[in-house]
Amino acid sequence: MSDDLTARRWDAEYRGGRYAAESPLPFVDTIVDVARRHGLVGEAVGLYVGCGNGRNYVPLADAGLSLYGLDVSAEALRQLAARRPELATRLLHGSFRDLEPPIPVAYVVAIQVFQHGLAAAGAAYFDRVAALLAPGGLFFLRVNSAATQVVREHTVIERGEHGGFSVRYLDGPKDGLAIHFYARAELEALTRDRFATVVAPREDITHRAPPARGFWAQWEAVYRRC
Repeated sequence: MSDDLTARRWDAEYRGGRYAAESPLPFVDTIVDVARRHGLVGEAVGLYVGCGNGRNYVPLADAGLSLYGLDVSAEALRQLAARRPELATRLLHGSFRDLEPPIPVAYVVAIQVFQHGLAAAGAAYFDRVAALLAPGGLFFLRVNSAATQVVREHTVIERGEHGGFSVRYLDGPKDGLAIHFYARAELEALTRDRFATVVAPREDITHRAPPARGFWAQWEAVYRRC
C-alpha cells in the first residue's frame, strides 16, 4: 500500500472537516488511567502513531502525557499545530515504518492506524512497536475487529489463518486503500511472545446511524513489552 495514497486520502478527509468537532474516544480515559498507574504521566515520553488533527492526542496531552505525535497527513498536522501551537514541536510527519523517534519512548499509542494495509503490514507494525519499546514499555492499541460488518463497496483481498481479513475499498474516503480487520486469535499470535497483557482485548461496538446499517467493531487493549 502506498503511503502517498494514504496521505492524499487523509489530507482530503481532514480538509473536509474530519474529526474537527468529534469528542475523544472513551479509550482515552483507559489510556490515562493505565498511564497514571504505571507512572507515565509527566516526564515519561510516549509516541502517538496516527495522531491526526488531535481528536485524541490533545486530551492525552492535556492529561499530562508527554507525547510525540506522528502522522502521514501533513494537513492533519497543520490543523493540530494551528489549534495548539505549543505542541507543534512534538509533531512528526512521516510513516511509522521509517520513524526513528528523537528520543527513546516509554510507551506507544496507536488508535485506528495499524489497520492500514494487509496482514503483513500489521505484523510489521507490531514488530516495530516491540523494537521501539524497552522491557516494561506499554503499548496502547485500538484497531479494527473482524466482527465489523463492512458495508461500503469493497473486495476481500486476503483471509488469514487466525480469522482476520483484509479488504480493498472501491468507494468512499478509503477508495483504493487496503484495510485489515483483526481476529482475537490474530492479536494473541502477534503479541504472545513479546508482550504481556495489561488490559485484555475487548470489542467496542459502534452501530451506524440510520439509514446506514450494521456496526463497526474495534479491539481495545493494553500490552506491556516483555
